[in-house]
Amino acid sequence: MVADLNGVIFSQIYGDNSGGAEFDTDGDGTATQEDEFVSLQNTTGSAIDLSGWQIWSDMTGAGAPDGVQDGLYHTFPSGTIIQPGKNLYIVNEISGTPPSNMQEASEGGVESGSGGQNTNFLTEGSDENDSEGVALVNPATGEYIVINLSENAASNFPGMSGFPGTTLIEATNAAVESGQEDQNAGSSYRYNSATDSYEYSTVSVVCFATGTMIVVPEGERRVEELEKGDLVVTLDHGVQRLQKSLRRHLNFLKGDDPCHKPIEFKPDALGFGVPSKRLVVSPQHRMLVQNPEGDQVLVPAKALTEREGIRVMKGCRKVSYVHLVFARHEIIKAHGCWSESFYPGTYVTSRFKRREQLDLIVIFPELMRDQPVSPARSFVRVGEVQKIAPRYCILTPDPEWAGHMAMIA
Repeated sequence: MVADLNGVIFSQIYGDNSGGAEFDTDGDGTATQEDEFVSLQNTTGSAIDLSGWQIWSDMTGAGAPDGVQDGLYHTFPSGTIIQPGKNLYIVNEISGTPPSNMQEASEGGVESGSGGQNTNFLTEGSDENDSEGVALVNPATGEYIVINLSENAASNFPGMSGFPGTTLIEATNAAVESGQEDQNAGSSYRYNSATDSYEYSTVSVVCFATGTMIVVPEGERRVEELEKGDLVVTLDHGVQRLQKSLRRHLNFLKGDDPCHKPIEFKPDALGFGVPSKRLVVSPQHRMLVQNPEGDQVLVPAKALTEREGIRVMKGCRKVSYVHLVFARHEIIKAHGCWSESFYPGTYVTSRFKRREQLDLIVIFPELMRDQPVSPARSFVRVGEVQKIAPRYCILTPDPEWAGHMAMIA
C-alpha cells in the first residue's frame, strides 16, 4: 500500500544513473548522476500547496562517481502548487530553465565531478541490510511519510540532525513490493495505481527535450506538461480531453535501432512560419498535407527529408518521444504545424508494455477485435510521397488563414 501525506505520494524514484543505460532527465544531451530524481503526485481532486515541505534522504552505498548525500535534499519554495493528478519532479541538477513540472534540488545542483559531494541523494548499490529511504515531511505539522529502499533495514529519519518530522503517517517498502533490492541505471521504482504498489520498470519522465508546444484552449503548453484529463485543441473535433500520455526513451549508444532517430524541421521549412520554431518528431509521425488531387492526407515525417530544412538527426544519441492519446485519432497543432495524435497501429502498440497495451484496448476497443482504428485522414506511404513530394502541400488551416497552403518546393 502506498504511503501518502495529505494526498501526496512518491510516484517514482530514480536513484542510479551511472554504469548502464543512463537516462537524460532534463534533456540537455548528457546523462549523469545529476539526472537522478524523485517525483511526487497529487492523488486528490484539489490543488495542494507544498510551500516549505521538504524531502530528506537516508542513504548509504559505494562505487558511484560521486558520493551519496545523507540528510536534507530539497525544500519546496514558496508558491509550489501541485495540481490534481499531476506529477512534480525534483531533479539533482537541471540545465537551463526548469519546466513547470520540475524543480532542481535545493541542496546542490552542481556537477562536482568524480569523488565530490553533490546532490547524489540515492544509494549506489548498498547492502540489503543497510538503511536507505526517502521521506516527505511537512515541517509545519511534523507529519511525514517514508519510502524504504532496503529489504531488511528501516530508515532512521528521527535520528538525523535537524529532521523536522515528529509523526510518521505511513511507510512503504518499494524494494519488497517490487522484488528488486538495488536499482540499476535506466530503471526506477514507480507507483502502479492498478495494484496499489511499487514496481521496478524502465524510467521515464513527462519531458520532451525539444520543449514542443501544443495548442490548448488557453494558448500553448509544453508537451511534457500534458497529462491524462488535460484539454487540447483538435482540428476536427474542437477541444478534446487527453486520455493518456505514452513515452519511449531510446538510447542509440546502447543498441536501439537507429531507424528511430528523430526528424528535425527547421523554422519555415514547410513555409513561412511553418513550423514557427524548430520541431522534432519521430520518423513515423505523420504530418497533415494536401495531395495533388486536393485531398488532405497524413504522411510520415521521414518521407519529407529530401526537402531543405528537414533532416534525420543522425548524430542523435538519445531521445524521448511523447505520444498523446485521445479517444479517437486526432489532428493537433505544434509549432504551427498540424499533425497526428497517437495512432494505435499493430506494430506501434506491440512495442509498449502489457499494462500500456491493456490501457489502449480500453480506449480503442477495436484492437480487441483485431480491427483497425479509423484514421483522422488517409495515410500515404513514404515511397508515394517521395515520388511527387514537390507537389504536396503542407496545410495550415487556422480559421483566419482558411485554405492557406505552403508549397514544399
